Amino acid sequence: MRLLSSRVSIVVVLVLLLAFRLGIGLSKELFTDDESQIYLLGLRYHTTHQWPYFGPDVVWTRSEIPGALQALLVGLPLDIAPVPEAPYVLVNVLSMAALCLFAAYVSARLPTVPRWLIWSWLLTLPWTLEYSTHILNTSYVLPASVVFFVGFFEALPSLSIGRVPARLAYLMMGAAIGWIAQIHMSWPLLLPFAGLAFLARLRAGAKAIAMSAAAFAIGLVLTGSLVIPTLLHDTLARGGGTEESLLIHWRNPVTTLANTIGRMLSFASFEVGRFIRSAGGGNPIVLLSERWWLVPIAGVVWIAGIVHPVWMAATAFRRRSPLGEWPIVRWLAVGTAVMVATAFFFVMEPAQARSFYVVAPVAFLFAAYCWTFVDSPRWRTVAAVVLAVNVVFQAALAIVRLDGPSLYMNRAVVSEAIRLDRPTLFAHRREWARGVPASERMSPEASHAALTDLHVTASRLDVIRGVTAWTVVVENRSTTVGYRSMVCGTRYYDAAGTLIDEHTVEVWNVVQPGESVQTRLIDSGRTGPEVARREVVILSAQPVAALPQNAASGRQP
Repeated sequence: MRLLSSRVSIVVVLVLLLAFRLGIGLSKELFTDDESQIYLLGLRYHTTHQWPYFGPDVVWTRSEIPGALQALLVGLPLDIAPVPEAPYVLVNVLSMAALCLFAAYVSARLPTVPRWLIWSWLLTLPWTLEYSTHILNTSYVLPASVVFFVGFFEALPSLSIGRVPARLAYLMMGAAIGWIAQIHMSWPLLLPFAGLAFLARLRAGAKAIAMSAAAFAIGLVLTGSLVIPTLLHDTLARGGGTEESLLIHWRNPVTTLANTIGRMLSFASFEVGRFIRSAGGGNPIVLLSERWWLVPIAGVVWIAGIVHPVWMAATAFRRRSPLGEWPIVRWLAVGTAVMVATAFFFVMEPAQARSFYVVAPVAFLFAAYCWTFVDSPRWRTVAAVVLAVNVVFQAALAIVRLDGPSLYMNRAVVSEAIRLDRPTLFAHRREWARGVPASERMSPEASHAALTDLHVTASRLDVIRGVTAWTVVVENRSTTVGYRSMVCGTRYYDAAGTLIDEHTVEVWNVVQPGESVQTRLIDSGRTGPEVARREVVILSAQPVAALPQNAASGRQP
């Protein structure tokens, strides 16, 4: 009876954690550009059931990743339950299942570390909440990444704990690569790990290598086969243009490596600065100034997010540990950071953290081993406090974000696009999208029509601790066209009428025909006495199909 009660308690806690993670995801952005385009891939598949030959856009090269997986991951949940939240449920089930797998695996590797600590840490890390719970292609990286690295760790004899058979380990790696290759351009970072796993297999003999290669190939085909229709389609560019991302160029090796190490360690820690920034309209000062009660909570997590990575970096210099595999774990983390930093010399994309989120499980494993050096009742108490404060902070941040460009800023638009099978009610695909009719792609010319239709009818400027924040009312005077993704210009003039400062700010509201919406712009513009006049103007916006009148009148504000 006691065992049954314990299992029921575990299930209840896991369900609550899933609900918490789902709530975090639903509070995140949807009407911003990248999130809208990922959602639109699945929405278009759901409404047309035309085979999706390409997945996420690569903005740097105006190209697309080949393969149908991303569109199916968003679209199939809509087929099952045609409500806007359906894709969020699937991505959260996938990411949480992967994190539970990794938590169970780490617990098996480090049985002296409390399971509650490992599980609660992995399931509530800022990175696993912010980039694994909402509709963005990066969110779909983690499930496959975890599967890959569990297979990789078990494929290395020096790291294996015998929890996964060798053939299954190689199948897991192959399937994960086939998955991520259709989701994110970071998949080549996994190839050196796969190569290392095969090198480690050499001592097992030719037959073992052949069986491992066969298992790897089967896994690759299981997920990668969704690319085959794209490769066979004669009317489409076979590579989607992603090969143009390759660009050999020089970067500062010291700063690139240092930044990579810091960002990689942040995956396993409590980095919150970037996420506060996204919730505060691009400026954490405004967010925290207007919600002072968040300051002490954010302060605790922010300090932990600095101290913890620094301590882990220092721990990497410790050579001795009761755990025999520590040197391998340590050098694996160091080698991964060097490899990622080197990779940035060969790609066009800026060196940003989410570009190599695919190697996050290496950071997770390294962080877990670092913990074994300080594990004690005192530090377990400290960890429990930090974890609890982080959960409170993340929940508060989610509540604050609901006022932003989440699904609930304008759920009626998404709901009607699903109900009426009209994706253009929500958004248009980018202008370079392949296999999409011109009527469903953005038109640069049409976006400039906003200059005639959209007008700023009221504006108010507030200065919050030296940061300028505008509150403006935008009116859509068109009778037939809605607009979204507005680009606004804020301009500052002196007494002679000379422009002395200007900024460009994107606004994600959807404005229906004849409608006025109030929105906020934070631009950090000039506030000194030399400024005599200020104004906000509309520079462009993306047109969208107008909602039917009955839906528009009943939509959420």
